[in-house]
Amino acid sequence: MIKTELLHRLTQIEWNDFEVKEASNEVPKSVWETVSAFSNTSGGYIVFGVKEISGNYEINGVKNPEKIQNDFLSTIRSEKFNFPVSSKGFMHDFDGKTVIVFYIPEMTRQAKPIYFNDDMRNTYIRQG
Repeated sequence: MIKTELLHRLTQIEWNDFEVKEASNEVPKSVWETVSAFSNTSGGYIVFGVKEISGNYEINGVKNPEKIQNDFLSTIRSEKFNFPVSSKGFMHDFDGKTVIVFYIPEMTRQAKPIYFNDDMRNTYIRQG
């Protein structure tokens, strides 16, 4: 996702293919549900370094982008998920604040459902 597209998406609401997470110091635990949901539906973008406040977005940035990126990517490719999840990442700078965007594609039918922590109850889908 290029920077102008991200800025445009930040003027809209979270939807079935777009979710923001504050993630200033670490990867939030709630992101695994989003990874599962995007993998099981039509894919989508997860944005770290943006906080949602009453339907509006505030760019806070992430404090250690390399650590956040490495922690996120190593986890989605680890045994946390029943099948390694792929991702494409983008980093953008907004006045010295780093925002990281990960695109999670839809997984193949043969790999679904995607769930985490060896528990099929941790299977999610995105409905908007």
